[in-house]
Amino acid sequence: MANQKPLANDECGVRKLTQEDFANAVPFSELPDKLKELLRSPECTAAPGTEPKKRKRTAA
Repeated sequence: MANQKPLANDECGVRKLTQEDFANAVPFSELPDKLKELLRSPECTAAPGTEPKKRKRTAA
């Protein structure tokens, strides 16, 4: 993982994810508590000036 390409560039553009990216993914539950707290904070939003997408409800 030392030579892993960055996921985003300076302009916040995200590159296409590869199979290797998915293989190296870590579940949210396994992240350090400090990082989980940061990601749950109100400051951590999708993008400035955008509204979160509403999820469609599906029949249970």
